[in-house]
Amino acid sequence: MNYTIIINPHSGNKNTSKAIIRKIKKYLTVPYKIYYTQYAGHGAELAKKAVNKKVDIVIAVGGDGTINEIAGSLVNTSSSLGVIPTGSGNGFARSLCIPLNVKDAIKLLNTPKINYIDVGKINNHYFFGIAGIGFDALVGAKFQNYGKRGALPYFFIGIREYFKYTYETFKIEDSGKIEIHKPLLIAVANTSQYGNGAKIAPQADPGDGFLDLCILYKFNKFQAIKNIISLFNGRINLLPFYSHKKIKSIVINRENSSGYYHVDGEPFFDANNLKIDIIPSALKVCVQKDDANRS
Repeated sequence: MNYTIIINPHSGNKNTSKAIIRKIKKYLTVPYKIYYTQYAGHGAELAKKAVNKKVDIVIAVGGDGTINEIAGSLVNTSSSLGVIPTGSGNGFARSLCIPLNVKDAIKLLNTPKINYIDVGKINNHYFFGIAGIGFDALVGAKFQNYGKRGALPYFFIGIREYFKYTYETFKIEDSGKIEIHKPLLIAVANTSQYGNGAKIAPQADPGDGFLDLCILYKFNKFQAIKNIISLFNGRINLLPFYSHKKIKSIVINRENSSGYYHVDGEPFFDANNLKIDIIPSALKVCVQKDDANRS
């Protein structure tokens, strides 16, 4: 077995990289080489080189954005994805029960279980957790430029933007049927949560061959205060202003000529026609030996 470790030095605080390297040297017992990302897209390039060298496991050290970039080069290859989560939300790691503790995440990689998971594709972008359009994409874009990371800044931005959000109209084409929606957000989920325990798709299973189309409709501030806990206790699917169904392929058209959408939390702009598909069992991921209770 041989490993390539790709570290995003900008994920976490300034001491994260040095501390992780010390722990890797102490707890990882297999041959490995370490590389640092130096610019946007560099992680994908490093991962592609590792695949060409037949590296067994490519380890992403960072948050969901780093994981997305690296995993995109591993789709339908013989190399497996390993994860040492150091992001602000770590939705992918949480959903697959990968330890958030760095030491435990490293030790897992010595003798991992390899699971195949599905991969989503939205236009030309892969996603491994959640892609979305509407309010969550707007908040993600604001958060990216906010300057501070973590759950509290994200929550603050969400509250601020909610009270001035302009609702858009979307047309969803699914299996020849067309539906018109004017929701708060549309999330297409491969895994259950955005991060920090916020589960927009508690019923999602990244190995079931389906994506979960989750639509959250408008609600007032009193309903928001009353039901915010449902996002974190896995019961959002029971709310009357939430809908869900399993899908394999859809097209989402927005009434506006442009706007935000996000791919694993990374925002993109200027797309009013989004084609979303699933690629079944397209990525191998290192998980714990007993991951039966993924959430």
